[in-house]
Amino acid sequence: MFGGALLALLLAFNAPAQAAPAEAEGVALIDEGGAARARQLAIRDALEQLGLRSAARVDVAAGSGAKPAGKVLESSRVQPGAEFDNYKIVREWQTGQLLHVRVAVKEEEARPRGNINLAYRKKIVVTPFHVRSSPQLDDIDNIATRLPQELLRRMGETGKFLGKDSPYVIAPGTTGPAVDTAAVRRIAGLYESQFVISGEIIDASNFGKPAYYGLLKKDARRIEIALYVHDGLSGALVARRTVVAEGVGERRIGRDKPFGSASFAATPFGGAILRALDEGIAQITRDIAPLPFMAKVVQVQGERIFIDAGSTSSVTPGDQLVLYRADARQQVYGNDPLVPLGTVEAPLGTVAIVQVQPGFAIGRIEPASAAKQVSAGDLVRFDVAVGP
Repeated sequence: MFGGALLALLLAFNAPAQAAPAEAEGVALIDEGGAARARQLAIRDALEQLGLRSAARVDVAAGSGAKPAGKVLESSRVQPGAEFDNYKIVREWQTGQLLHVRVAVKEEEARPRGNINLAYRKKIVVTPFHVRSSPQLDDIDNIATRLPQELLRRMGETGKFLGKDSPYVIAPGTTGPAVDTAAVRRIAGLYESQFVISGEIIDASNFGKPAYYGLLKKDARRIEIALYVHDGLSGALVARRTVVAEGVGERRIGRDKPFGSASFAATPFGGAILRALDEGIAQITRDIAPLPFMAKVVQVQGERIFIDAGSTSSVTPGDQLVLYRADARQQVYGNDPLVPLGTVEAPLGTVAIVQVQPGFAIGRIEPASAAKQVSAGDLVRFDVAVGP
């Protein structure tokens, strides 16, 4: 009897110690969604905090002020590198319109988060393309709208963009890209987009491609497409690319083959168009990548602001963005007095995102004293600015 008790005591001392559960408190506002929705958000907030403790990914835009006394306003993102499938609600209580939930997890059950994405999805709108020579393309059904729609679909599949298509055409200028910056800005505002993509199909001609050491010629056809990316805020051109591809073989596609379909791609010229499109998408994606993510303030409630970008744009709670006011009266011009280079902006402060919905996010203005200066139409960006 005594021996059995002693053995049990020795086993207890030698057994590995179980780590105490880790706990965190999540908070959410009880609004139109009610307590049930607030509980979900508070639990998610707590689990995000616990995930950050286990592993975190940080992205900070850092810089220095131009003035000695200038305050540097930084943008930053912190995302959990771990997540938990199992949790226990320890306590739940309410203070005013805030619901608090305390959650416990076992840290040894943390698993690496597989979908960490520190890049924001930028909003784009695509307009119908101008066709320089319509008779060249009479064998393709409505290429002026079908091609940009296919471009939009393929850019969306990259996971880097949220897109819409517009029925409004931006007429190209004599040298290619549109010079009507007011039209660009109107379309960007109408479709709540940061960038406007337009284009022109320059050439779709037939030719004979030399073959067999120049002794024969094969039927061939080329496609030449110009792509223009404009900044939606200023209307300024930010990227211009031209792509060319050739298809050797049967020159005509046929209007019975839907643009972008397998039957379309199986034709020599259809395949050439899609190759040119993919090359153009790769180029303008690289052009847009280094440009800062931007969203617009759509509503202000005291120290809280609502922006027109949410979880579908990869905005997450804890993100910190720089808040700006653009002065439309202060346009900056270069050599061309009709085409502005951009608009003068004044930084107001920062906004810390506290709650996210698919189409919008709610943030808290810092410093709180700046809240009186903020109004709908102001901008938030992920970059660095010198404070006032």
